[in-house]
Amino acid sequence: MTNAQRKALRRMAEMNASSNDIKPAATHSSGFCPHEAGAYYLATVGTVGKVINLFAVEIEQPVYTYVITTINFEQDSDTGKWIWFDGRENLSPRKNQDGWRLGSKKLYDTRAGAEAELQRMMDKNGDRVTKVHDLPDCMTTLKKIRSAHHPDRNNHDSDHDLYQAVIEKIDRMRAVSM
Repeated sequence: MTNAQRKALRRMAEMNASSNDIKPAATHSSGFCPHEAGAYYLATVGTVGKVINLFAVEIEQPVYTYVITTINFEQDSDTGKWIWFDGRENLSPRKNQDGWRLGSKKLYDTRAGAEAELQRMMDKNGDRVTKVHDLPDCMTTLKKIRSAHHPDRNNHDSDHDLYQAVIEKIDRMRAVSM
């Protein structure tokens, strides 16, 4: 290492030490402050686990699940940080160049923004672009919707996209319950 490199490293260390001493106080512009509605939305895409058979002739594509989670933040009275409990740990929102994030996932101000992200992910994963996540979680209700929109019943008012979405949701619910 040359003398010039040593001097440059020493100067950088001094600059870092002096900048660490003076920390700006967190203001509402730089710190997280929830908007008036109070809730944020998190779009998550998961896969339903399958047993992998290495000797299988055809490898099945993964089955994706799409969920929108409503995030309600609470302010910690001790630290003043905004936190959200995910069931295992308290997570704090962090800022990057394109907005607020929770972990590696982007937070959306509106449900429509989160739905648009799910639609994009469904398109990317090759699923039919429908609002699967808006369907009810009740199996009997899903079966009623499926029978009402069955394409083979000569029903001209049937919604084929809705029928396909119900079939996909029923398959996902059966795969999760096994």
